[in-house]
Parts: sequence; structure tokens; C-alpha cells
Amino acid sequence: MHKVGAWLVFPWLILPLMAEELPSGVDTITPVPPPEIALGGLGPGAEALPDQLKIDNFGGGSQTFTQDSVVFAGPGIKITGDNGMEIFADRVVVDRKAASATLEGNVSVYQGNVLQRGQRAVYFYERKFLDASGLRVSLDPILLEAGKFTVEERNGKKVYVGEDAGITTDDQETPDYWVRAKKTTIVPGEKIVFNDLRLYAGDVPVFWLPYFSHPLDAQLGYHFLPGSRSNWGPFLLNTYGTMLGGKINPVTGENEDAWLLARWRFDLRASRGVGVGVDLVDRKADNSDEISGLSLYYLYDTDPQNTRSGISRGPLDADRYRIELKQRFKLDLPDQADWRIDSNLTLLSDQHFLEDFDIAKYRTDPAPDNTLGIYRRDDASLLSLYGRFRINDFYRSDTRSPELSFDQAAAPLFGLPLIHEGNTSLGIIGENAADPTRKMILEPLVSLTPGAAAEGFLNQLTGFDRQLAEQMIALPLGDSRRDAIRTQLIDSSYARFNSFQQVSLPLTFGDFLSLVPNAGVGYTSYAAVDGPIDNLDRLTLHAGTEASVKFSKDFGNYRNARWGLDGLRHILQPYSQWSVLTTNDFEPGDPQVDRLTPTTRPRPLDPSRFTAVDELHSWNIVRLGARNRLITKRDNQSYEWLYLDTYINAFLQDPEAQRNYSNLYNDLRWQPLPWMGLDVQTQFPIASGGSGFNEFTGRVRFMPTQNFQFSLGYRSLNNHPVFIDSNRIDFSTYLNISEGWGMSSRHTLELDDGTLEVQQYSLHRDLGNWVAGLGFSHRDNRVATEYGVFLSLTLKNLPAVSLPFQLETQ
Repeated sequence: MHKVGAWLVFPWLILPLMAEELPSGVDTITPVPPPEIALGGLGPGAEALPDQLKIDNFGGGSQTFTQDSVVFAGPGIKITGDNGMEIFADRVVVDRKAASATLEGNVSVYQGNVLQRGQRAVYFYERKFLDASGLRVSLDPILLEAGKFTVEERNGKKVYVGEDAGITTDDQETPDYWVRAKKTTIVPGEKIVFNDLRLYAGDVPVFWLPYFSHPLDAQLGYHFLPGSRSNWGPFLLNTYGTMLGGKINPVTGENEDAWLLARWRFDLRASRGVGVGVDLVDRKADNSDEISGLSLYYLYDTDPQNTRSGISRGPLDADRYRIELKQRFKLDLPDQADWRIDSNLTLLSDQHFLEDFDIAKYRTDPAPDNTLGIYRRDDASLLSLYGRFRINDFYRSDTRSPELSFDQAAAPLFGLPLIHEGNTSLGIIGENAADPTRKMILEPLVSLTPGAAAEGFLNQLTGFDRQLAEQMIALPLGDSRRDAIRTQLIDSSYARFNSFQQVSLPLTFGDFLSLVPNAGVGYTSYAAVDGPIDNLDRLTLHAGTEASVKFSKDFGNYRNARWGLDGLRHILQPYSQWSVLTTNDFEPGDPQVDRLTPTTRPRPLDPSRFTAVDELHSWNIVRLGARNRLITKRDNQSYEWLYLDTYINAFLQDPEAQRNYSNLYNDLRWQPLPWMGLDVQTQFPIASGGSGFNEFTGRVRFMPTQNFQFSLGYRSLNNHPVFIDSNRIDFSTYLNISEGWGMSSRHTLELDDGTLEVQQYSLHRDLGNWVAGLGFSHRDNRVATEYGVFLSLTLKNLPAVSLPFQLETQ
């Protein structure tokens, strides 16, 4: 066992503990071993030096030899070790009785990427022990000091035990903060344990824990998030991450080879009560951030009627919970392919849980999917057998009980220049209405005819439900089509076989013309259909072609540093795409689970990319367009300075409406400089018989000065047949007020009704190595007002620090 007193930097603390990257150029770093000085001598009198030392006096200073010592006066004294370590000092005293070399004045020890600095160090050359307690050792951004370190071997691993140790990132003579402990035990790559931990701001202790064990992983350890929200009141969310599994070492008692990440949750919300839960994540799995494992959460809600939106809700049980399993199991099968089992299951207590307690998830996925499947994937295909289940009965969902699907990627067919791709599936498909909607609206509605009573029920429906209900009410009572629509509206089920296969032939004629004709055939069969509809089948035929020509003009060495131009080339690519599809168009009461959803963007013209297979109608469409690119040089590589795609669809047969033309679309992307960019999407009608609505979406990012940057977005939508009109502006800013102060803001304004929907204001204070933030948010939901207050405190060089606390906001 070696004892080393030192300021030491352990590079494996940087990435795992503080979630920072290693400095550029550093691949792997090893802790500093006890130095071994190479043999050698120095000038006249060198015979008085011990054989274990090699000393060079580059500064040309004096050398004094006595019976028991040798004194070298610098500056420029250098000791070189055979392990690559170099030590520099202004003065070296070799004491042959003590078998030591004392280095004084501007002492620097270099080995690899580790730098030790200070005013004094003592090397005991017979014991090969360096007493570096007077040195500071740094590897950006970590500094670690200790009065003494003991290097121990535990189960083949080096473990460092430090006494009176401290950690900081403030590389100056008097650091602004320290994390100190009476005893610090460091297991490289695994954890760091503090006994009697104290956090110092300067020389003032501000935080204390008797014991703290922190795994060297940003997701582990203790984190807490304070704040306040209108529907929560003041809150404090607590998380503690630990590793489970593996084997217990009988000697050290440590849990080795742990593989299961456990994040324990204990949340306090003043207006809603106490919530508890745990997340269990398999760290051996790839993409463990997305495959979140098993999550359990429960809260006894003291005020379940408290809403963010202000819209009243029906009776709701106080027991609120979520059980989620997102896991991937890889299978090792004797096959040249990747096999896996994927589960994506979410059980919620009610339809408002995500809205109340997981706002980020609610905004993107308010009705979580529930699937379980086995998949085989190789370079050419994907084979899947999966089921989709209706676990939550309070929102409309479709089911697969199960479905077998085989997707073939585009690849040459039998070695020919033909490119083939296709999809084939067979499954039992179903869809169920939400229980609240079914009981309160749909079941009474099926017996009504047009009138005030029916209108009252219709006003409570939206989207597909309303569309089908209107078609059903328009039919007379007793009409068989009415029963068919009722089945689709409430509960539908059928077996479906679907296949579509397509081939294409890419042709090029020099660098000028590109032509890609393609043809495909599909077949769909429906059987065991619920309701009065008989079994159905249909044949789909498709033919099309894509053609493009390319022109370019080189403007030579045109340069304009102000706009980021270093040479300029313009590429113009006019193109056309023609697509003809013929199939048996279905009636509204026919099976329709995989159907179209409303959008402002154009539909794909390739049937293999068309996922709404139950609502596939005949079409004949020609798309005409032109792509413009401006190319310059950036870092000795081609760089797309500007891109513009302009196109329009001409409908010889419109599958959705009675249009002759689509809107004219323009997609623009302009990134001339790192501190300025513009994205714009526009569409508007240019001829009669068009789509009849217009849309503009744009965003500009600009940093006019070093102290100010902003982002301005604007969206306008008018006269869309499904979506409501919108005229919205969002504006975000950041202002560096002074060297130590900054301010940011965000606003969203709906001009149609003059509502300032979102206001956020944050004040940031640079405290040297810390950045503190205080913010306020306000959201106008039109029915109710929502607010939030947040506090953040972060190490500037280590923004993800959680040692031993973390203050954030949601």
C-alpha cells in the first residue's frame, strides 16, 4: 500500500460525477502513480548524488555539496522520471540521511495531462514516495486536494482514501467554494463517499451532511427540485438514485457489477399531497434514456378537481397513479439478425393524470400507446409480431390482437437494376370509444334524428367521432348503413390482410437528367367484420414517375465575410412527380381504423409511405416544383448557405375533396452565420378550386451583439376546414446586463383574440463559479390563469452537478 499526501486530480471524476466531457485531446487518463526517478547524475560532484536521482540545472544556478546533502539553487531545476514525469522547482535540497529530495519554489509536477503545482514537495527516493501535500493538482475543470491519500488494492481495483480532502473547480489561489470531508473514499468509475461532508462558500460553511455516498453518474445521488405552481402550490420534488443488482463482495461489502438503476421519488406538493414512486432502469440496455424500464408512481390527491385549464371535470378518485413498463429484451438467436422483445405499456388512474403531474408528456402524448411485440431486424427487412392493447378505457384507442407485419427495405431485385420495397401485414384490428364518451354521448345519439337534441350531443364531439355521428344522424332510422356507422363509432373489429409491393427503376442521363419510373400493386381483404357489413376486399394499382433536371452556376471566388460567403455556387433543380392510384373507394361505414388525420401539410404521393390504409382513395396527382440551393465553403467543406423548395400539386383526381390545385408551398432554410438563421414555411392558394386556406410559419434567430440574442417566431393560419384560425407570435430573448447579471424572457401572444398566453421572466446572477437564477412564469388558459415560480443554482463549469444537491425547475 502506497501513502501519498497530495492535491490530486482524479480524471474519472470529471465525466461521471459532474456530467462534463474530458478536455479535448484527452482520451484516457491514469491516476498519478508514486513517482520513480530515473538513474543519473549532474556535473562536477555528481558522485555525491544518490543513484536513484537524475537532476538537471537548466537555469545555471549554484550547486553546493556537503557531507550529507546537496543543494541546487535555480531557477530551472528539473527532475526527470523514467515514467515520463517531470518536476521543476527553484531550489532542490537532497538529504542523503533522510533519503529525500526537498523541492521548493514554483514547484510543478507534470505527468500526462495531470499538473501538480505548489511551493513545496518532498520526494523520498528510497521509498519511492512523494509527499505533495503542499501542491495543488489540476485537470480542468476539477481540482482535488487532500492532506494525505492512501492507495489501496480492493479486489483488483485501486481505491483512494483521502483525509481532510476537498474538491473545487475554482482554479485560483483562493477558491470561491470547496466541498470538503474528513474522509473521502474514491472508487474510480464507481462512486465517491464523503464522511463529515461540508460545503464551503469561500471559507464559510453553508451545508453539512454526516455521510454522503455519490455514484460517479449524473443520474445517481440525491436531487431536489423546489418551486411553485398554480395547481400544485409550493412543491419540493425529491429523487435519490442508487444502483442495485450484482454481487456483494464479502470483503468490502460493496455491491459489484450493479446493473439496475433505481430512482426513488418522494414529492411534496402543498395543494395535492405526497407522491411516492420508483423508476427501475436496466443500465445494460442500449438507449436507456428512451427505454425507461419499470416506473411506479402513486399520489393520494387532496384536491383532484384543481385544474390547470380551469375547465371543470367530473368526479375523480383521489387515488392517482401511473404504472409504466418500457423495456427492451434482446434475444440471442442463431440468426444473422437482431431479435428483440419490446414492451411499451402505460396504465393510468384517469384521463387527467398526465395533465396534472407530467405536463411535458401530456403535451406530446396525451393518450399513451400500449404495445407488446417481438421484432426481427436485418439490413433488408423488419419482421414484427405485436399486440396493441386497450388498457386505459377513458380515451379512444385502436387494438391489434395481434398483427404480423413484414417490411422490406428498398433493395435491388434479383440483382437487376430494379429497386423493390414492400409491406405485408395480417392482423385482427379493432377500435373502442372512450367509456365516458360512449355512455354519455354516443349511445343516446344513435337513436336520434336531425334536430336540436342531436345537435346538443354533436357539439360535444370533435374530429372523427363528430364526422361519423353527423353521417349517421343524416340517415333514416332502420337504414343498415346507420348500424354500420354505429359500429365504427362505438366498437369496431375486423381481420385485415394488407400487402403493397412496389418496384422502381432509377435512370440517369449524364449529370443533367434523372428519371425514376415506379409501379406497385396492393391487395387488402377484410373479414369477420363486426356489424352488418359483409366481408370486403380491394385491389390497388399504382403507377408514377419522378423526373428532375439540374443546372448550376459557379460565381467563382465571390467572398463576403460579413455574410459568411467564401465562394458561391447556385444549383437549380426543377422536378416533377406524377402519381396515379386506383382502388375500390369505401363507404363511410366501412372499416376505418387506420385513417387520415387532419394536417396542413401535403399527403405523400408514394403509397408505400401512406399509413392510412383503411382510407386509401383513388387519386391522380401531378406535383411540380423546383429546388434552389446556394452552396459556399465553410471549414474547407461544402456548406448549404440557403435552401428553397417551391412546389404545387395539380389534382386530376382529388382523393379528399374537389380541389383542382393545392396551395403553393415554399420551404425555406437560411443559415448564413452561426449567430443568425431563418426558417420559413408558407402555403397559399394561387388559383380557383384550390385548398382555400393559407398558412405562414417562420422563425428567425439573431444575435446582434455579444450581449443580446433573440428568437422571433410567427404562425398564421386562416380558413382551414378543420383547424381553428390562429395568428400567433412567440418571442424569446437573453440579455447580458453586465459581467455578473443576465436576464431572459419568453412571450407567446395570440393576436386573434389578443391573449398573452405565456409570459416567462428569469434573472440570472453570476456568482463566480455559481450561476443563480430566479424566474416567474404566467400562462393564460383563457378560462383560468396558471403561474409558476422557480429557483436554480448551478455550477457554471459543471452545469449538471448534483453534489450533493441540485435546484432546478420544471
